[in-house]
Amino acid sequence: MTAPSDTTQIFAHRLLAGPDRAAIAYNRRIGIRGGTICDVQECPEEEGAPPLFVMPALANAHDHGRGLSRLAYGALDDALEIWLAAASALHPPVDPYLLAATAFSRMARSGVAATVHCHMPQRFDRLMDEAQAVCRAVQDVGLRMAFVVPMVDRHRLAYCDDEKILALLGEADREELRARWAGPLPSADAQIAMVDEIARQCESASVDVQFGPFGLEWASDELLCRVAEASADTGRRVHMHCQETHRQRAWADDRFPGGFAAHLDDLGLLSPRLTLAHCVWLRPDECDLLAERGVTIAVNSSSNLRLGSGIAPVAEFARRGVRLAVGVDSLSIDDDDDALRELRLFYRLHRGNSLDPGLSAADVLNAATSSGFRAIDGSERDGTIGVGAPADLILFDWDLLGGDVVSSRTSEVDILLGRATRDHISSVWSSGREIVRNGRVLGLDEAAAVDELHAQAAAGANAANAFIPTLERYRAALRQFYGQEGQLESGG
Repeated sequence: MTAPSDTTQIFAHRLLAGPDRAAIAYNRRIGIRGGTICDVQECPEEEGAPPLFVMPALANAHDHGRGLSRLAYGALDDALEIWLAAASALHPPVDPYLLAATAFSRMARSGVAATVHCHMPQRFDRLMDEAQAVCRAVQDVGLRMAFVVPMVDRHRLAYCDDEKILALLGEADREELRARWAGPLPSADAQIAMVDEIARQCESASVDVQFGPFGLEWASDELLCRVAEASADTGRRVHMHCQETHRQRAWADDRFPGGFAAHLDDLGLLSPRLTLAHCVWLRPDECDLLAERGVTIAVNSSSNLRLGSGIAPVAEFARRGVRLAVGVDSLSIDDDDDALRELRLFYRLHRGNSLDPGLSAADVLNAATSSGFRAIDGSERDGTIGVGAPADLILFDWDLLGGDVVSSRTSEVDILLGRATRDHISSVWSSGREIVRNGRVLGLDEAAAVDELHAQAAAGANAANAFIPTLERYRAALRQFYGQEGQLESGG
């Protein structure tokens, strides 16, 4: 039978039809029409067809879309609370389109079809312009995106009133930090209105806008209440950082004797619309509450290792029924934003040291190809390749990926989780659009974008570097502050 002219056909020599080793099928023809899979049929092996291993594409459930390596501009790995200052202060001014486009291109080349973009503005007063630039970039590359609007109304300098940190510095440094970071912030209502306006101007078939209170430490109860109300009224999703470091754990324990999770629940935030990123320091009763409320946790293994935040109890999350997703967080372990490497680290790190692994391969694939998309657009996926499913696909060159396999004990899933990187990918499809072919992003000239981004970064580096002396004194004040706050350094 001849396929309709508007149908694209892909022949899969091997097909991972679902998130389980038993879901491998051989010699299947996949039909794609209108962004979805319209047909999957067994067929004879096609002579001369490339040996493709096809699987569902990945969702990057927590990221910041930073095309510049933090190492390159001087934000060296450190404790989160100390690192944040350098990550913000030393970032040279660059075109937000290029910054996002280069990051999205790397994601696409590693098999990502959709991402949560937690925006970190270069200029808060240009947030709308930056949002529009990021949306253009994601559409050019061909991903789908949740654009998370940053919302902050306190504690810009540390987990305390800003003046407490400023008091540890000299007058000149105080004035410079006030001018840079400690100015007046918009009201909760104004921030909600900004989210609404960004949604009005930017939402599309490929862009979903979300509320982004940065975390408990940076968002007051007033702001969180307004977000919870607006989310319930509109159905708009919420994405926030949570319990990333033991200092955040101690801070929350001190301020919420009944538990931070119960506090968020009292505010109305815990719901299936909420994604919490990191959650390294959760306790069992908190996991149970999050599971009961249908909250998704986006785990960021590389980032937590690089910033010394700890190892999230992911096997415990899985045992207690918490919905899991995987994020790269713009801080991959090899500084290359390869989502496939991140998936491997997620699997190796969190399966535990028991004779009975706490995390199965199916758990990992579910997190990457099913629950991760829920964090982006709220969709309920089962991570399968079947009729009616979105045409989000990775096509691997099996000769490159697994051409040496001779044992029947070694499955395609073992090879995928054991060694796959972006270098093994032949093609990536998002919503029925081929966005990567043979390592090249099809929607833009990635090499030219990278060259221009690096040129802009080099041109702006002197201004950023001039702030380093003030930054180092500020970082010393932060170390002094967190050292004085003994409970914040206890690690328990």
